[in-house]
Amino acid sequence: MIPRLYEKSETAFTSFGIGPLLDTITCYVTEERNGEFVLELTYPKDGHLVDDIVIDRIILADPYDNATEAEPFRIFEITFDLVGNIVVSAQHISYQLNNILIARFSDTVSTPSAAYTSANSHVYNTNPFSFYSDITGGVSRAFGSETVIPLRSLIGGVEGSMLDNFGGELKWNRYTINLLSSRGADNGVKIAYTKNLTGLNYDIDMSNVMTAAVAYWLNEGTYKSSDLQTIANTYSFDRAVVLDASGDFENEPLRADLNAYALSYLTNDAATPTLSLDVAFVPLWQTEEYKDFYGLEHVALCDTVTVLYPPLNINVQAKVVKTVYDVLAERYSEITISTVKKSLADTIYELMKQEAK
Repeated sequence: MIPRLYEKSETAFTSFGIGPLLDTITCYVTEERNGEFVLELTYPKDGHLVDDIVIDRIILADPYDNATEAEPFRIFEITFDLVGNIVVSAQHISYQLNNILIARFSDTVSTPSAAYTSANSHVYNTNPFSFYSDITGGVSRAFGSETVIPLRSLIGGVEGSMLDNFGGELKWNRYTINLLSSRGADNGVKIAYTKNLTGLNYDIDMSNVMTAAVAYWLNEGTYKSSDLQTIANTYSFDRAVVLDASGDFENEPLRADLNAYALSYLTNDAATPTLSLDVAFVPLWQTEEYKDFYGLEHVALCDTVTVLYPPLNINVQAKVVKTVYDVLAERYSEITISTVKKSLADTIYELMKQEAK
């Protein structure tokens, strides 16, 4: 795709805009799972529209292969390379959420959609974004902010955000925010030694391992704590954590409630070290040899793949956590695959849903 340049006030992107950036030298879109979503474009110093590329205008470009529509990126920085060509940095239009402010509020919600509606009812300035989530049927939880806060932080970025409360994966579609239980899929793609694996970094991290916890509740001088909760493990000592449950109980909880709260943090994979697996591989679906097997080999952001490396007895599932898309060549230039351990929020929310059934 040839990127197109639009005025800063454009929202529909149905016109031709200022024009196509035909002289573009390079254009890459980088997106990370629940993280950055940015564009970098290099344009010649004598290009046809060089004088029109200014801060705050918008570049429309495909963000990944098979995109249903191009995405808008707002220019925030322009620099120059060694030969005088301009290097444009632009952020996805969703970064505008950092400037939409929400007043202090407190509510009780059970779904991301309810949380977004509640936050949006306390907005200071205009909010052009809509919201969708397929996460439903949750247990009511406290949601809000004790201070004025950007809407983007409430969606994900601070303790108690929607991502923190409900888990899930973000997908941005222009002015629509999608918080999905799973953005990607597991289509049975294998990244294997002697097939398409070209690089592998393997690391085990113990820093987030927990085998014991104590929860406490403090409100206006009234203090209560749980007993020490532990789970079976093979380590040489308990790896303990202190949990502040003050914001999760409106009324004074029983010790049994705090015991259950602490124990909920220690289930599932709490005692399992984080396996970091960064994989480099050949995107076979982009090769001539495998073009007829596109659907069997294709992966996208948040998809799950199986990584096989017999020399180290590695046979694990991992997610695509970052992509770099070459807009001009219409193919990925970089794909990062890594294991993603469930966050505490993911684990607790799943447990609460199970208890509610």
